[in-house]
Amino acid sequence: MQTLDHGEVVLDEPSWCVVEHADGNHRSGIRHDGVEHAASVDVAGLGRVEFLKANLTQFPFAEHGSRDVRVVVEIDGEHSEFDAAGLGDLAASITAHALYGLLPLRARLQALEGGVQ
Repeated sequence: MQTLDHGEVVLDEPSWCVVEHADGNHRSGIRHDGVEHAASVDVAGLGRVEFLKANLTQFPFAEHGSRDVRVVVEIDGEHSEFDAAGLGDLAASITAHALYGLLPLRARLQALEGGVQ
């Protein structure tokens, strides 16, 4: 591929990358991205909404930051990168929030909807 700052660059393509690599990028901006995975939920008035979008990513020529394969997760409109340990921590936090935050709130809401104060 042809880059703006390093001319022709030979790019080894990982099997998991699903993006087209167009000419005209800076070499450090070349990025591999895998298939996106997202949670989704039906929201009144909005329909099906996706959240926690995540995919494999790698900047093989990064000048600042890691060149390793990471998982990028969209959280609050920002894209945060995680290694395997960090992704495990994120999954544990999401699980704990579901078990000890959302499900107890659901039980309380059900009680309130049933007329129990």
